[in-house]
Amino acid sequence: MDLSANLVMSIVGLLTFGGLLLWAGIGDIRTFTIPNQLNLTLAAAFILLAWPMGLEWGTVWDHIKISVIACLVAALLFYIGIFGGGDAKMTGAIALWLGSAPLVPFIFYTALAGGILGLTLLIGRRLAKAYGLPRSPKWARRMLRQQSAVPYGVALGIGAIVAVPYAEWFPLALLS
Repeated sequence: MDLSANLVMSIVGLLTFGGLLLWAGIGDIRTFTIPNQLNLTLAAAFILLAWPMGLEWGTVWDHIKISVIACLVAALLFYIGIFGGGDAKMTGAIALWLGSAPLVPFIFYTALAGGILGLTLLIGRRLAKAYGLPRSPKWARRMLRQQSAVPYGVALGIGAIVAVPYAEWFPLALLS
């Protein structure tokens, strides 16, 4: 494939990746779940788009190895109660897309977004305790309950979107 075809497919990949992350974040806010089907779709989309985006098979294999390592670390976080199961699987699917170069920015921006999300929920939940839960929408009422989880898929999605320019398949990287 020539550069222009790789560039177009990288834009398709970026839109696919971003759209699936947005879907996951919205779903996590509304239901506190990230469905297995969504994580599988995220992973399968990378496998289908990797070669058309201009990645060599050796590079794809490196992405797969990074994904497995990320899954193992995220599974450990699930096991000790820090992550939900969907978050752990989503971390592996995101790592598949990102590869090794963007992992440090991904971890940093995910932690930053998670901290902001957690602080926002802490403040919101204290306000809800003092003034009452909103009547609607239902997802906001559910999220502001004291015992509710943190929809960490939102932080994962933000971290991934901010880190994706470091990925070798990112459209602007192909132009340099």
